[in-house]
Amino acid sequence: MMSPAPGDVVIRGKRGLDSFPGTDLKRRLREHGIETVVLGGFLTNCCVESTMRTAYEKGFNVITLTDCVATTSDEGQKAATTGTYGMFSSPMTSGEFKEKLA
Repeated sequence: MMSPAPGDVVIRGKRGLDSFPGTDLKRRLREHGIETVVLGGFLTNCCVESTMRTAYEKGFNVITLTDCVATTSDEGQKAATTGTYGMFSSPMTSGEFKEKLA
């Protein structure tokens, strides 16, 4: 099980599909000078995509890691990662992301 390390920022209060409503996520990102968010998680075409769209609309640069997301069907996975992700984020694999960090 993963636990936050001392000094980690923890966002609480998420109640729906998207990580922004009901939380102070936007404020916390801005106060730490974060301009780019990198997303992974479950469900690819639901929660991850909802958060991706909101982050984009709030002016963040968004990277969505296509091999760090999962959903309930191959069709849903492909439609999101090869379709809508490119409209609101820069989709890439975790390996491609690591290369960009180097």
